[in-house]
Amino acid sequence: MDGEQIICEARFHYMLYWLPALLLLVAVVLPFIPIGEDTLKYRLIFSGIFIILAACWAVVINNGKRFILTNKRIILKTGIIMRESNELMLRKCEGIKVSQSIMGRILNYGDVMVTTGEVVDVFQYIYAPMGFSTKVNEQIDKINQTMQTAAQQPEAEPSVQPESKQLTISKK
Repeated sequence: MDGEQIICEARFHYMLYWLPALLLLVAVVLPFIPIGEDTLKYRLIFSGIFIILAACWAVVINNGKRFILTNKRIILKTGIIMRESNELMLRKCEGIKVSQSIMGRILNYGDVMVTTGEVVDVFQYIYAPMGFSTKVNEQIDKINQTMQTAAQQPEAEPSVQPESKQLTISKK
């Protein structure tokens, strides 16, 4: 948009990938489990499958998500092949809620929920959610202040300047 500037981009916390990381750990440990010599080939095949699944799962979880805060709106973009964009105008945002579990408090991640009327948009696994929430609130406050000052200022009346007519008197 015209005059729009990016204030910040929310980053994902690495805890977003804990399930694919667990699957990857199983894939790495599986060949070293002493079950028997006959099963080593099958364990290596399953380890390869688990590694591929973990990589695909991580890509699907991330899904090309981007959370961007500008001075006029919050933008959520998702999708790698097919792109979906959700834009929230900051002047219409009513509230922000931050939800953190105990693990989220310890590792500094959480969910940020932005409400606009009846719609609630959730930004999950945000790194430093309180900081992101504060920046969103600051931008909302700036927009509200500019809207209030614009409403308080009287509209400028169009200045009409009288046409200057020169009288010329000629003697004949």
